Amino acid sequence: MNTFKQSIYATLVLVALAVVSVSVMSAPSEESRAYLHSYNLPSSGIALEGYCPVAYFAANKPVMGKPEHASTYQGVTYHFVNADAKKMFDEDPDKYLPAYGGWCAFGMAVEDKFPVDPRSFQIVEGKLMLFLKNSNIDARTLWNDGDEADLIKKAESHWKKVQG
Repeated sequence: MNTFKQSIYATLVLVALAVVSVSVMSAPSEESRAYLHSYNLPSSGIALEGYCPVAYFAANKPVMGKPEHASTYQGVTYHFVNADAKKMFDEDPDKYLPAYGGWCAFGMAVEDKFPVDPRSFQIVEGKLMLFLKNSNIDARTLWNDGDEADLIKKAESHWKKVQG
C-alpha cells in the first residue's frame, strides 16, 4: 500500500473506532450481550443470533436456523436450517465456528471487540468472519479496503489475548 493509501486507511480506521465507540456506548439495553469463554453471544444465548453456521459455507449466505435443529458445542447453542446441516456441524464443529468467537474480525484486527451484524460476513481462508454493520459503519468494507493478510495476523494476535 502506498503512503497516501496508508494515511487514508489509518484515518478511516480512527473514524471507524470513534463511531463504533459512540454506537456501542449508546446501544439500547435490548442489545445486551452474554459472554461465555470470550464468545460474543446475544442475550438469548443463541450463537449468530440464530443464523445457521453451516449455511454461510453451503449457501454462501446467512440463513436463519430453527430451534428444533439445535446443537450445543462448548456451552454455546447453534441453530441449523435442517437435520443435515446439524449433522455436518456435529461431525466437525470447528470447521463452521465463527472466527474470533463471533466478534467482528475488523474489530479484532484493531484490538477491540465490536458487536456484529450476522448478515455481514465473509469466508476468508476457510473461516467465517463476521463484521459490524450499522447505519454509521461497515467494518467489512474497512476490512476489504485494508491489507487482509496483515489484518488477519493482527486479529489472530489479539484474539489470543482476548481468550486469555
